[in-house]
Amino acid sequence: MRVVFPGLCFSADDQGIAFSHNPWLVLLSCVTAVFASFVALNMAERMTGSVGRSRLAWQMGAASALGGGIWAMHFIGMLALRVAVPIAWEPGLTLASLITAVAFVAAGLEAVRHGRGSVTRFALAGTVVGLGIAAMHYTGMAAMEAPGRIAYRPGLFALSVLIAMAAATVALMLSVSLKQGWHRALAALVMGIAICGMHYTGMAATVLTLDPLTPAPTDVDREPLAIIVAGATYGLLMLALVAALADRRLNAAAEREAQRLKSINRALEVEVDERRRAEEELLRVREGLEEAVAERTRDLAAARSRAEAANQAKSEFLASMSHELRTPLNAVLGFAQLMDYNKAREPLTPKQERGIQQIVKNGNHLLHLIDEVLDLARIEAGQLPLSLEPVDPRLVVEDALTSLQPVAERARVTVATILPEVTPSVLADRTRLIQVVTNLLSNAVKYNRPGGAVRVTLGASSVPGRLALSVQDTGQGIATEKLGDLFQPFNRLGQEYSDIPGTGIGLAITRRLLSAMDGTIEVTSVLGEGSTFTVSLPVALTPVPEARTPGAESKPPLHAKPRTMLYVEDNPSNIQLMRDLMETLPGTKLLVAADPVTGLDLAVGHQPNVIILDINLPGMNGFDVLARLKDREETRDIPVLALSANALPREIEKGLRAGFRRYLTKPLNVQEFMEALADAMEPAHAV
Repeated sequence: MRVVFPGLCFSADDQGIAFSHNPWLVLLSCVTAVFASFVALNMAERMTGSVGRSRLAWQMGAASALGGGIWAMHFIGMLALRVAVPIAWEPGLTLASLITAVAFVAAGLEAVRHGRGSVTRFALAGTVVGLGIAAMHYTGMAAMEAPGRIAYRPGLFALSVLIAMAAATVALMLSVSLKQGWHRALAALVMGIAICGMHYTGMAATVLTLDPLTPAPTDVDREPLAIIVAGATYGLLMLALVAALADRRLNAAAEREAQRLKSINRALEVEVDERRRAEEELLRVREGLEEAVAERTRDLAAARSRAEAANQAKSEFLASMSHELRTPLNAVLGFAQLMDYNKAREPLTPKQERGIQQIVKNGNHLLHLIDEVLDLARIEAGQLPLSLEPVDPRLVVEDALTSLQPVAERARVTVATILPEVTPSVLADRTRLIQVVTNLLSNAVKYNRPGGAVRVTLGASSVPGRLALSVQDTGQGIATEKLGDLFQPFNRLGQEYSDIPGTGIGLAITRRLLSAMDGTIEVTSVLGEGSTFTVSLPVALTPVPEARTPGAESKPPLHAKPRTMLYVEDNPSNIQLMRDLMETLPGTKLLVAADPVTGLDLAVGHQPNVIILDINLPGMNGFDVLARLKDREETRDIPVLALSANALPREIEKGLRAGFRRYLTKPLNVQEFMEALADAMEPAHAV
């Protein structure tokens, strides 16, 4: 097969000699032109969407792809020639033709980068690039070495240049306008055909005049060289195409993300607009409601002030209630205990003794009620102090049973225990845990039947890391529908009409105390058979053996040597109680002051061995009196005991911090008072 171009002559007398082209290399050159155009268009499209160094890189890549592709097509096309004379190519001019193609394409891309819509700019840039491509072609032709002279027919020469300029103009226009892949493929096909047309038109314009005197060059093996050039070109073009496609995919993903963000932004803008309109509407409404809002604000401020005042009043009420209730109870229980304390010297009739027992019993019941109400109020207000530490639950149960055993015997209720030899310590407040166990045991005894039984069990809980304590009784039991009200304060489930004493707040306090100690309580009951209360507490991580607290040793009776005691108190009943109590202590002189000023004067003048000081005094409270006593050298070392109805824990702590030797609470416990008095006077005995 031969492809014949009639314009090329190889004779000394200008007679035409027929020549041919290798058809496969012609096809390879055209495919190279199309593929290079496709790659260049893809890279130029990436250039238009980039800035800075990235844009410059894509621009140079597109210029290299198109310029290098055109050069490769041109060189492969020349290698396709089949002539009877040897032909070679000078390397320097061949390389110069490659550089010319790349440089002129790069200049054209730069010229149109800022003028996509200017036809004049495209035409001018296309003319420059077309001339550059023509220069590349004819530079490459000049690099061809043959035994003769090369000349060109003017008409075909001009046509090849025009084809180059037209192809370049179209290429530059397409490089900045095409977006779709099939558009680029179609444009690459058109550009490739135009480039091939320009090349083979230029080849047809070539006239070679043979010169026998010109030495023949070394012939080049064309087919292998064409394959090498094509292979290198396609390798570089494939790399460039992969880079362009990868960048397009990344940019497409980024654009999709940008579109998503734009959609979100538009939605936010719509929401902002809606909110702005809503705010404007609210502002318009607000203009008409400012007075109403101001009035409402004043009402709320007043309501808040009333609520704060009510809360303060509640706190003050709780604090004062203890004082006001304990003050008369001090006289009631104090005189009753004094009569019982003196019955050896002043015998009582059986009737009087029974009356005193009833006074003490009911007074203690009333005192217990006061303490429970205050405990409940402190728990609900979150003001109940707790000291969590490892506690031996076995000792707690034994202590509670010891105090309740006489009650159980009087009620003819048998108490049995199932306590293991060794039990892990639980994390709890010992005092409050004893209160919990005592409440449960007391209820189990009170609401039992004559001849009934109570069983206390201590063992591992079903929940790991916890210990269970169960109190089971054989009482009347609780109906299922009433179990939900069992822990409600002051709800005795109908027992308030029975002769069983109680307040109805013991179980409410029990559950709240357990909750504060990370404990729980559950109850199961069968009507007519009895109830079981189960307490669960966390096991202490570091158990500490707990020694049984020894019983308080009684102080020896006060020495017969005369001692002086000053009592500062404004309540006549309490003063009379103290006088009667001091009559049981031979050799103890009692000084009484009904107001703080008198008390200070007596303290300085008589320097008593001990001072008993009430807290709520007229004109000056007990803390102020104590401070003045500590300020004077004559009274600084006299032990001072507080005796007050302010029994709240914070008041007791405050008194001890202030410097009171002891802080005793009303109602007066005669035995405790005597021990405290002996302790305060003990240094005097050692003198």
